[in-house]
Amino acid sequence: MAHRAGEHHFARPRPKEWLFQRGRDLSLLALGALLYTLGSPPHTWSSAAWFALAPLFFVLRDKTPRVGFLLGFCYALLCCLGITRWIYFASASYFHLAFPWDYLFTLGAWVVFGGLYTGVAAMLICRVLSLNAPRLACVAVPALWVSLEAVRSYWGFSWVILGYTQYRHPTFIQIADVTGVYGLSFLMALTSYACAAVATFLRHRSTTAVTVPAFPWFPVVGAALAFLGVWFYGVVRMQQYASLAAPSVAPVRVAIVLRQSPGPQRWMPEHYARTLLRYTSATRQGLDGQPPQPPHQPHLIIWPEFAVGFHLNQDSMLRAQLGRFVQTLNTFLLLGAPRVETTPTGSQYYNSAYLLTPTGEPSTIYNKIRLVPFAEYQPFSAVTGASLPHNGAPQAFTAGSQSTIFPFPQGDFGVVICYEATYPALAWRLVRNGARFLVNISNDAWMAAGGPAAVEQHFSMVVFRAVETKRYVVRAATAGLSGFVDPVGRPVSVSATEEGVLFGDLFPLREITRYARYGDWFVVTCAGFSACILLFTRRPSLG
Repeated sequence: MAHRAGEHHFARPRPKEWLFQRGRDLSLLALGALLYTLGSPPHTWSSAAWFALAPLFFVLRDKTPRVGFLLGFCYALLCCLGITRWIYFASASYFHLAFPWDYLFTLGAWVVFGGLYTGVAAMLICRVLSLNAPRLACVAVPALWVSLEAVRSYWGFSWVILGYTQYRHPTFIQIADVTGVYGLSFLMALTSYACAAVATFLRHRSTTAVTVPAFPWFPVVGAALAFLGVWFYGVVRMQQYASLAAPSVAPVRVAIVLRQSPGPQRWMPEHYARTLLRYTSATRQGLDGQPPQPPHQPHLIIWPEFAVGFHLNQDSMLRAQLGRFVQTLNTFLLLGAPRVETTPTGSQYYNSAYLLTPTGEPSTIYNKIRLVPFAEYQPFSAVTGASLPHNGAPQAFTAGSQSTIFPFPQGDFGVVICYEATYPALAWRLVRNGARFLVNISNDAWMAAGGPAAVEQHFSMVVFRAVETKRYVVRAATAGLSGFVDPVGRPVSVSATEEGVLFGDLFPLREITRYARYGDWFVVTCAGFSACILLFTRRPSLG
């Protein structure tokens, strides 16, 4: 029977063949998810991530878009099970969820923030592969993967992006100052596509088919050349920044103060003074071990997110005590604290960062823009800032409206709070506006309940913010990884300690990278190219 032009028909296999094919496909997806997991922190086999998508691309050949969506959906769930299984333990600890609600919450997060996006990506990749245009697919498949990664990052959960797996390799990640992390994801997806193409060639060659496709030289050579190009660019950039060991500008001495405080006590008024005393004592003890004169005296002291639980703009007594303490230090103090604004419509609560001058007075305040779903705001609720009566904690925070540059004598800087470090745009906007170094204050205690994977995955994204903007990044995290990251992504004085003081020097820089200047131009290019392929290219007729 003749088929109408434009239709794409697939032979329906027998039941036994169908079961065998689906079992084989699921086994390959499990292999790909295992490679993705082994390539992600805290595992150290990052090279495995270069081939993690190859099994997925291999099984998507000759599949309908509907089946492709299901396969991509399953692949994402398997990856989430291996990489972000900490979400179950973190959510159960933070939200105090009982069985089976803890399982349902974790599964829902995996479905919404992983499965749906990957399923759509796989569905569109099936559409591209059905065009029978290998050279076109060589570019379109990685472009589609990057486009859906970016969509997930902007509107969903900006976590476990493929490029982040390479954060331990400074040479290869330098391309991020041009394309962002998505450029590295594109190269890795291209490598996986080339491997899948070779595997398809070998499978056809092993059969008794009369026609055997040609060896896929185009994707293999293209991936090799792109790999060498990224490596060469990284070598050049690393050499350019090697001179930072002796820059002409004076270094900024920074002290990171870490002190573990029980989470529930943060919002209890009877513990406000005690928490403040813990931080002031830890700061004093740390500074007492340093010579009092420059260059050992820090220019800036940093306390983590929610270092204190009282509202700095309302509690005048505790604010005065903190101000007098800062006066005795005669230096700047950056700290995280909640903030409340009372309006005719009610109270608005903010997760904020305050900069106190050596006079003890707050000079600049930044309100966190990107809030954590369910933890800091309810996505499906109109509640914004109402207070819970049993412990005084805000039921929901209000998102800030604009990025803030903190004036500082040694060089202006910008702040991203906790989860905001996973959003590249927040960092490059600060650099565009004049930030000469970046600070990330965080409270990773809730994630640490799930083990070391979460905090290291969080830190891997901070490394890319440094590379993308070519800025030093200082990170002060409660129960997480704290320390310094240089402009080429090398961690310096990084520690997982929960109590103590970390000292380090950084240099305020002025370069505006291509990524900081032009933003996500690479993602837009990938999305535009993919859209053109899907909209204006017809599948070949089989009739």
